[in-house]
Amino acid sequence: MVAKQFTCVISFKLQSLIQGFIVALTLLAVLQSYSSIASAASSAHIKGAFGPLHNWPIIPIAMMLMPDGRVFAYGTNTAGAQGATMYYAIWDPNLGTNINAFTVLPNTTNTDIFCAGHALIPATGQALIVGGDALVNGLRNYANSDVNIFDPATDTLIRQPQQMAYKRWYATSVTMPNGEHVVLGGRNDRFFAGSTTKPATTASYSPTPEVRAIDGSWRSLTTATDDYAYGALGAASWYYPRAWVNPQGKIFILSHWDAAYKLDITNTGTVTKYQTTKPKSGRWELPSVMYAPGKIFSLRRNRTAITVNINGSGDPVVSPAGTPSVERLYGSTTVLADGKVWINGGSSSGNSLTGATLTTELWNPATNTWSMAANASTYRLYHSTSLLLPDGTIITGGGGAPGPLKQLNGEIYYPPYLFKKDGSGQLAFRPEIIDAPTTTIGWNQNFSVESDEVISRVTLLRVGAVTHNLDAEARFFNLAVPIKNKIVTLKTPANANIAPPGYYMLFVWNSIGVPSIARIIHIS
Repeated sequence: MVAKQFTCVISFKLQSLIQGFIVALTLLAVLQSYSSIASAASSAHIKGAFGPLHNWPIIPIAMMLMPDGRVFAYGTNTAGAQGATMYYAIWDPNLGTNINAFTVLPNTTNTDIFCAGHALIPATGQALIVGGDALVNGLRNYANSDVNIFDPATDTLIRQPQQMAYKRWYATSVTMPNGEHVVLGGRNDRFFAGSTTKPATTASYSPTPEVRAIDGSWRSLTTATDDYAYGALGAASWYYPRAWVNPQGKIFILSHWDAAYKLDITNTGTVTKYQTTKPKSGRWELPSVMYAPGKIFSLRRNRTAITVNINGSGDPVVSPAGTPSVERLYGSTTVLADGKVWINGGSSSGNSLTGATLTTELWNPATNTWSMAANASTYRLYHSTSLLLPDGTIITGGGGAPGPLKQLNGEIYYPPYLFKKDGSGQLAFRPEIIDAPTTTIGWNQNFSVESDEVISRVTLLRVGAVTHNLDAEARFFNLAVPIKNKIVTLKTPANANIAPPGYYMLFVWNSIGVPSIARIIHIS
């Protein structure tokens, strides 16, 4: 087992003191991993480029970015087999992609967190993990009601004394403006026809949402039970419901099929179907992501894409978002540091190499246009993930358990904004954040940032938590820069409805459109 290199959650003061050292380590890791592709990347400033394929100790079916910049991952054992009762992994991108950058630790909770729901706890940056897998009569893919927390201060996974009221496998956890979490969907029991040695079971689901308070207690939203919004019906609506807090503080749910819903968690809850919002038919294998405040990008059936604007007080507005180059069942959508959406992985046939693609592409929300990006070196299908890192790159990895390929590996995508614009394929010189907030800041609050270059742009992205092609934590903001200078005064987002409490990556950009390595700040 690899020894730990850093403690996980460091104080803001200590983070400030060692920031320069971390930046140096990150730049060194980037240069080492990128060196093998620079010479062949003449279009990198347009399409981006991939670093070399590297090994992972598990299949990263779920990945979460911690406040210290490390990645907590779980999903399989070290042989890449289904079952997360044995291990979880921690990757430190500052150490590169060799074996020394990974720590594999035993899961001693007796909970199989395979296909659990997860979110970040806003006050601490800990990982909240709800439900997961269970064995019934020796068969997998039933559910449990356990609640676990990964504490990055000690790198331990701790089972909580308070369980959920309902068992959940494939549930979604949504972080609320007050720091609570709402858990939606999930399956309870699976269908099994029975055998001579094992009894039959009937598929059942958990269509009643529940709320986890900040103190760890739970309450069920018994008057918000709905089979179409997040239960047995509505094209497998129980399967990781696509759900986000809307700017009014309620929960918006984009159906896998052709409907949308609003969940109000007041008292015992109310769920309402929007009457005029009918997005094009989707599928539970297709990804969606919030790419701007109150705006969602979603891939739908038959190579179509839409945006859904949920900023208004009435029904959301659905608009066409162009045409992806290929169908991407089990593909991923990830918001980049500049606000564009990167789309990778997937297949036209599902979890199969038939119609699988190595191509990736970019969707630009400013122009509603698509462009081709760099090609990956291996296929990413079911149980693959993609996550934005503080250095502005994306780690994409996993796939398998089950699948045609057992992907105990990952590769890093370097977006176009990291390269010189001269076609050399060389990484551009990056501005550096010299000073940024080291204590918690509130909403609609002024704060200052200092860089070694004139700051032309500032972007803010919530740290991610992705699994099964959904990152419900993702949020992106362009912060207004009133006067371009090396020291600028900015303002945090207006309220917790559009920017839920928690940890955010702050990027500053120079005049030629190159971002810094992010400083992670806390908004609460």
